[in-house]
Amino acid sequence: MPNGAARGCARSPNLDLLSLIWLMLTAWLLLACQTQPNQIFIEVDGGRQSLTTQAATVREALAEAKVELGALDRVKPDLYTQLEPGLVIVVTRVKEEIEIEREVIPFERRTVTNEALATGETRISQLGVNGEDEISIRVVYENGVEVSRTEVSRSTVIQPSPEILVVGPQGELPSTPIDGTIAYIANGNAWLMRDSSGSRRPLTTSGDLDGRVFSLAPDGRQLIYTRALTDEIELPLNEMWLASTTIVGEAAITVGLQGVLYAEWSPVISQPLIAYSTAERTVSSPGWRANNDLWLYAPSRPPVSGEARRKAVEVIPPNTQGLYPWWGTTFAWSPDGTRLAYARADQIGVIELNRDQPISSTVTPLVDFAPLQTFSEWVWVPGLSWSPDGQFLAATVHGEPLANEPAEESQVFDLWLIGVANGLSAKVGRQVGMWANPAWGQNGIAFGMATDPLQSATSRYFIQLMDRDGSNKRQLFPFREELGVQLPELVWSAQGDTLLFTYNGNLYMIESNGAPPRQLTADGQASHPQWVAAAPLITSVTTPSTITTSTITLTTPVSPPQTISATSSPEREATMTLPNPMTTMTPTVTLTNTPIPLVTATPPVTQTATLTPSFELEENKGTPAP
Repeated sequence: MPNGAARGCARSPNLDLLSLIWLMLTAWLLLACQTQPNQIFIEVDGGRQSLTTQAATVREALAEAKVELGALDRVKPDLYTQLEPGLVIVVTRVKEEIEIEREVIPFERRTVTNEALATGETRISQLGVNGEDEISIRVVYENGVEVSRTEVSRSTVIQPSPEILVVGPQGELPSTPIDGTIAYIANGNAWLMRDSSGSRRPLTTSGDLDGRVFSLAPDGRQLIYTRALTDEIELPLNEMWLASTTIVGEAAITVGLQGVLYAEWSPVISQPLIAYSTAERTVSSPGWRANNDLWLYAPSRPPVSGEARRKAVEVIPPNTQGLYPWWGTTFAWSPDGTRLAYARADQIGVIELNRDQPISSTVTPLVDFAPLQTFSEWVWVPGLSWSPDGQFLAATVHGEPLANEPAEESQVFDLWLIGVANGLSAKVGRQVGMWANPAWGQNGIAFGMATDPLQSATSRYFIQLMDRDGSNKRQLFPFREELGVQLPELVWSAQGDTLLFTYNGNLYMIESNGAPPRQLTADGQASHPQWVAAAPLITSVTTPSTITTSTITLTTPVSPPQTISATSSPEREATMTLPNPMTTMTPTVTLTNTPIPLVTATPPVTQTATLTPSFELEENKGTPAP
């Protein structure tokens, strides 16, 4: 036993040593697996602090250091970066503010030529006033230091008013003979030419014509136009006025119609009639909502102020038919005054007037097409024109797309001839542009041809002429190296051989035979041209019991407008107005004991004529002609 005990005691120290080693190794391994604290540094709010931490990431370390981050603050390195000894964490404080600033908009200076002033004369018609823009600016600060400024939005709070300097013409244009009467708008006023361009004179001086309505009566004796009212939403868009073109200085009268989008005289001289359509003012763009109605109004002679609203007859009630009805419908009288063509954003048709009591109408659609998507606040409506015989319409029609674009986005606009009676249509011009605005005259169809047909909204246009079947196309303007016109405004003379158009704000005439164009105005402000035939010679006045048809032979030429005094045997007198040059003509003349002047010359000039009756007398109890 003692020996065995001794042997057992000899092994025990070895086992204890192994256990001790095992325990030490386990403890070392446990210590090695535990996270060791790191000393890091944090730079924030202008200072630097050190931190000994066992946090694993930058986010945890900032939270342990009680550093709160704002929504725009930046941290470098990223919040999810693992910590390492000696790591430097930089926190940048970021702040944004919106500042409101005012910026002055300098007024512009405009020079306007006014042919009513003498050559070289100048006047300031409007003083310039600066405007103001309100600008929102985003300002960014990093650690309290501004680092950037960015404009966020801008709006005009005060509109600038331009300074307008009106000057007289720098050089007079040669006077050009005109067969009939031309009216146009310049500088917001109505102007008139009769017999020659040298006779031009203003009909209005208010400067507030809005151009929505501007129509010369077919005999050239009266003009209707609309004047803009104020921008107050409670008031209508405008007001329609009627002015005489034959009596200088006679005041225009309001016909009592307001909010008029369209109005036009019937082409029938013997039955003065005005068709018109109305709209309501709105706050939203484009500033009005069309009623798409149609009214007829026959002005009395002489016209009475405000009578139109009492005497007008509704032919088509307000409606919202078609697409984009808020923009409105345009109309055009047929040559015989029995129908009106209409055009809207998606359709062209004809309205037959049934002049029974009460007046009614029949609407016949002729052509449907996809409306143009302008992606803006305006709507495209076709331009159209009647043939002289009233059997066809020439019209610009929105065409099919060239590729895979939607039909509403097609930039193709073609020229069509549309049969009114049979509805048959023929394309006579391809890709002419949206503002082709055809005008049908006796010698053919004039129209604008876009120089860039697929960008025709802003393109310039050449003026071309073709025969009524679409053949024999030829260019009238540019004649040499001129640019094309910006917007074709084409009007034929009554004879259909001379075309009136605007180019760079001036009126020009050009013959259909290709002669060089002749410039009529020089102020650069002309628009909305109108041209009607010379007023017929009205000399029908009555005697107590007879009417005489006579031949009048003048002894000397007469310069218009002049009052002619004629005598016969037995002694009676009559007056009339004759064009110049004119030496012999055969009008119908009725004699009366008291002269009735039709137009008074300034200064008056009287010529003597001899009247020789050529027909038997007949009873007539009529009243003097107007």
